[in-house]
Amino acid sequence: MNKTPVENKSQKGQTELTLRKGSNESLMSSGQNNVEFEVLPTPVKSDNDKKEYKVIRLKNGLTACLISDQKPTQDVGLSKGNHEDENGHESSEKCADENKEQKMAATSLCIGVGSFSDPKDIPGMAHFLEHMVFMGSEKFPQENDFSSFISKRGGLDNASTDCSVTTFYFQCLERDLFTALDKFAQFFISPLMKKGSIAREREAVDSEFQMALPADSYRKEQLLLSLAKSDTPVNFFPWGNLTTLRDNISEDELYSGLHTFRKRHYSAHRMTLAIQGRLPLDVLQSYVLECFNNVPCNNLPPRDFSHCKDMFDTTQFRKMYYIQPMNDLIQLDLAWALPPLLDKYKSRPSGAVSFLIGHKGKGSLLSYLKKKVWVLGLTAGTGQYGSESNSMYAIFAIYMTLTKEGLEHLFEVIEIVFSYINMLRKIGPQERIFQEIKTITDTSFKFAAEGKAVEVVTEMSENMQLYPPEDYITGSNLLFDYDPESIEMVLNCLTPDKMNISVLCNKNNLQPGLNFDKTEKWFGTKYSKQDIPEQWLKKWQEASPLREFALPSSNIFLTEDFTILQEDEQHPKYPEKILSTDLVELWYRKDQKFKLPIAYYNFYFINPVAIQTPKSAALLDIYMNLLDILLSEEGYPAEVAHLSYTFDAYDKGLTMGVAGYNQKLHVLIEMITKHFLNFGDILTQEMFDAMKDKLIKGYYNYLLDPSDLAEELRLYILIDNYKTSLEKYMVASSITMEDVKAFSREFVNNLFIKVLVQGNVARDHANNVVNNLITTLKCQPLPPDTYPNFRVTQVPTGETFCVVESFNKNDCNSDITNYYQCGPDTTKDSMIIELLMMILEEPLFDTLRTKEQLGYSVNCCGTNTFGITGFTITVVAQATKNSTDYVEKRIEIFVKQASDILADMSEQSFEDTKKDLIKTKRCSDVDLSNEVSRNWTEIAEEFYIFDRTEKEIAELENIKLSDVQQWWETHTRGGNEENFRKLSVQVSNIQIISAKKKPKITW
Repeated sequence: MNKTPVENKSQKGQTELTLRKGSNESLMSSGQNNVEFEVLPTPVKSDNDKKEYKVIRLKNGLTACLISDQKPTQDVGLSKGNHEDENGHESSEKCADENKEQKMAATSLCIGVGSFSDPKDIPGMAHFLEHMVFMGSEKFPQENDFSSFISKRGGLDNASTDCSVTTFYFQCLERDLFTALDKFAQFFISPLMKKGSIAREREAVDSEFQMALPADSYRKEQLLLSLAKSDTPVNFFPWGNLTTLRDNISEDELYSGLHTFRKRHYSAHRMTLAIQGRLPLDVLQSYVLECFNNVPCNNLPPRDFSHCKDMFDTTQFRKMYYIQPMNDLIQLDLAWALPPLLDKYKSRPSGAVSFLIGHKGKGSLLSYLKKKVWVLGLTAGTGQYGSESNSMYAIFAIYMTLTKEGLEHLFEVIEIVFSYINMLRKIGPQERIFQEIKTITDTSFKFAAEGKAVEVVTEMSENMQLYPPEDYITGSNLLFDYDPESIEMVLNCLTPDKMNISVLCNKNNLQPGLNFDKTEKWFGTKYSKQDIPEQWLKKWQEASPLREFALPSSNIFLTEDFTILQEDEQHPKYPEKILSTDLVELWYRKDQKFKLPIAYYNFYFINPVAIQTPKSAALLDIYMNLLDILLSEEGYPAEVAHLSYTFDAYDKGLTMGVAGYNQKLHVLIEMITKHFLNFGDILTQEMFDAMKDKLIKGYYNYLLDPSDLAEELRLYILIDNYKTSLEKYMVASSITMEDVKAFSREFVNNLFIKVLVQGNVARDHANNVVNNLITTLKCQPLPPDTYPNFRVTQVPTGETFCVVESFNKNDCNSDITNYYQCGPDTTKDSMIIELLMMILEEPLFDTLRTKEQLGYSVNCCGTNTFGITGFTITVVAQATKNSTDYVEKRIEIFVKQASDILADMSEQSFEDTKKDLIKTKRCSDVDLSNEVSRNWTEIAEEFYIFDRTEKEIAELENIKLSDVQQWWETHTRGGNEENFRKLSVQVSNIQIISAKKKPKITW
């Protein structure tokens, strides 16, 4: 279960809800289920949101939001009889026409309890309980019953624990929704949580913690929590590990405490449920009433935190901390503890302040600091996660990425920050700024694209812990009230004497005389604690506003025209090539499905100069990053207006994506194009030096992660002319500013440009935008025979091993990836691999993760490397527990067991799996970006198979179980090994073994 934070994890106590005026205030009863419930007010939704909503509260106190995804269609069953039986067989009453477009259903349940409620003597209890409830129930006692049911049918499930809430969620085909709900609900009705499962899941929790150990964000968070008052729930360790769950407690005490904690906190009246499906509201209601009516309720109040005030009013908080990071970086964090702000969601005063402090346009704080080349990036605001915003406090922070020179002028940087804050305090709240932000959020809400079902229900279930029913949707999206008093309150809290300063830098960047002489208890973070000099506090307090500072001017990128183009009678199903020359190919498709005033322009600037050598590849990286930062001041208003631009170094050059409201996208593209041409004129030596240093750090940091390094090694072995981060790191220091200027000119001189324009854009307009770009760039076509291509190495028959030592000596995580190569891509092979991954995903996880506890992360997936198919099995293990050699052998043993799994598989079970895969492929795109991404992949990868899904479904229809069995035997060790080609890449900080010679055979 991931412990990745999700937005709005904070909880302020279950809101008392009232019935809508005019509704029946007595409990209602469902005739079908004979279960009492009350109807609560309906959430306010966007004009563009076609879904129907209904909120009910069951008699046991559980609150559920039912979301009917548009109108019911004929391909959806209307009763819970239209589902599979326990053996996965469909009932005689068909629930769907299999040729119809499909959509995923999803459910999320959020409980108003998190790590803040951990018993003091058992840190990590809430997180451990989140793991344990998945270990079977009285009704479905098999440990992996639910996950097996979901994964075998193409769904997903997960959970997360935050400080104030715990969230469980899953996604599945609509046909399986009722059965999945029945199994899911049992986690909260009668979970087994047997003693025999404790030891294994305890290892899983510890493995999750070990994976988090190298992350500087988690290390900073834990150190900050340790600065709170010691007798409060904030000064705690939320993760849990073997020390807290094994060494410091007996098995009996842990078992008893686990069940006590569940009975105390996992009560129906503290649960909020969101369910979405393409089913009528009354059907969804019947599902919820039947499955969740028996969730027990103890009516006990949540743990009382009302006495916990001024959590960070400590001398330890108001100091300066130099922290040794795991990555190579220099970062300055300024933090203040504010009163809780959850009840001010309608005005969001901290958002108004963070909008100004975090602004990147002309006259901004970042603009001034960037011109001095002291700061390269800045963000500000209150966090969205439980440890940063909850019912006890809110942390307002300013995060700055410093240059080396910026670190040398640390106190001056902070003085400039307070100069800007003092300007805001002097000017006072500005209603014009509030109204501009409100206009942008209103527009964004009105034209919001549909999200994935699982994302919708997860956010909804968590919002239900925070807001009254009317505001379940709008509460986290809209601004309602202008509240200058609260804005002033936030500004008045941002004073030097209440500030915490954290500086992340390595030892060689420490000021003389400083040492990392202290160690944080749980993550082992090294740090130094210093008093903030009084003279600097006084100087910061009195800092005068600089004349270069100014509030943002009116935004020229704000959209005024939201007209949707008229539909064409003859509308092509896929993109059409409307321009083709030796310089450009333009693919175009007007959107007539989602009907939003949004468009996407994707460009691929191809030039072999970008990939000739490691130095040229590094030049492309630094050019791309410099272009982005040089654009930031002029381009930031577009970003504020919800227009976006991105750059990415791709296989054969540079990609650029521009997206958002279509009216002014061409203006943004023109601005970017001019920066391509003016790059050399506006680049300064100081900015170049700072960005080069950041780039070198970036390469180094990338190499520190064992999983990233393992993937790079795999690609380096397989792909001819692949440039690794290590190679680029080795040459980056020799790059000069003149090198980059020369590269910028050479890169745009000769190009081949692939373009996809899709959305609310007319054909002629798309043509004009692309032609204007080409005219402005004045580029020429690539010389003949210079178009870049890649070759893929054929892995020799048998086994090839590449085992290397991790660069990060402080990271105990190892990555073991076994890659099994198939051959040139065919639709049949690709579909066989997809079927295999679907069949084997759950037993792989159950065997290597749940039972053998080899590591927290265990997965398998198909691969397509420049047209060569294969699949990987990956385990992220802890080198302190198992060697990479041992884990690799266990993977191979599972591969042999997989032969038995396939041999024992019935024809009916295989056909069901095949049907489920087909259904997942028929799932419709939830928004335009999904469709654009799929089409762009076909263009950028030069496949151009826009009807790939239809071809795959047609191929799947003809694949037999015997085809899959034979393929597996042919490409794994179990068969005659003629086509068994395996590459095992292992990264560990313990084993040091040289990689075997790179194979030479190529296709």
